[in-house]
Formats: sequence, structure tokens, C-alpha cells
Amino acid sequence: MTTASESQKESNEKWFKWLIAAVKAKSTVQVDADKVADVVAQQVTEHFDQAVQKPVEGLRSDLEGFREEMGALGAERLSEARTELQGLLSEMRGVEEMVKRYERQVNFVSVSRIALALIPLLIALILVGGLVWGFGSMVGIGPLFGWIWTSFTAASLWWHKLLIAIGGLGAAAFFVWVVFRMSRWVYENLR
Repeated sequence: MTTASESQKESNEKWFKWLIAAVKAKSTVQVDADKVADVVAQQVTEHFDQAVQKPVEGLRSDLEGFREEMGALGAERLSEARTELQGLLSEMRGVEEMVKRYERQVNFVSVSRIALALIPLLIALILVGGLVWGFGSMVGIGPLFGWIWTSFTAASLWWHKLLIAIGGLGAAAFFVWVVFRMSRWVYENLR
């Protein structure tokens, strides 16, 4: 029985070795690089055509349509600009004729009459300017606004700055109001 079991054992070992050799031979993967490259290249090309070429073709047709629309719009705008320019040129010719007419009419007498009419305005401006300068010098408007600005820049809290700004703007508005009232008084008395 030992010889039968040993012979059985040997036959099993041979059979297992043969089976192991057969499985090893079948389990070795061999890749044909050319065939794989052809298949992958085909798949990449198909994917590229779907993913890139079709949208590019769509964009190309959209751009062609856009180019045609812009050409038509440009021609239309050019026509409108030409029409407007022709209208402006005709208006300028009319203005040019009017200027030539006034050139013939303006002489030394006309200029002297205009100057005489402006003398009261000039006197009023000198008086108002003198009053504003004199009043500003007397009450120290310049140093007052300098002090307001220095206080504003030195303030660290926002609500301090807000109060200083409101006070400064109020003082400026009051000064403008006083100048306006004084100029009104001068106008009424010199009329």
C-alpha cells in the first residue's frame, strides 16, 4: 500500500507540476504594443473629434455669422455718420455766413457801447471783492478754515471728524450767505 500511495503521490506531484507550468504559461500577459497603440489612437481620435472638433466647427460658424452682422452694422453706422456729417457741414456753412454778417456789423462804436455797458458790472465786482477780502481779513476766515482743517486731520474718531466737517461746511455756507447778502445789498443800492 505504501508503494501504491507513493506512486499515487508521485503521479499527483507530476500532474501538479504540469498544471502549475500550464497555468504559468497561460497567465503570462503579452501585449502587442502596435495593436494597443492603434486601438488607443483610434479612441483618442474619436473622442477628440467629438469633444473638440465639433465645438470648434460650431464656433467657426458662429464667428462667420458674427462677422457678417458686424459688416452690415458697420456699413449702416457709416451711412448714418455720413448723413450726420453732411447735416453738420450745412449747419457750419450757415454759422459761417452769420459770422461774416456780424463781422461787417461790429465796429469801434459797437465795442465801445459794450464796454460802457460792462462798467457797472466791473464796479460791482470790485466792490464785492473788496468787501469779501476786507471782511475775510477782519474776521480771519483763512486762519479759521486752516484751524478747522487741522482739527479735522488730527481727529481720531469718526464722529469727531463728522462734527468738525459739519461745523466747517456750516461756516463756509454761512460765509457764502453773508457774501451773497452783501452783494445783493450793493446791487440794490447801486442800481
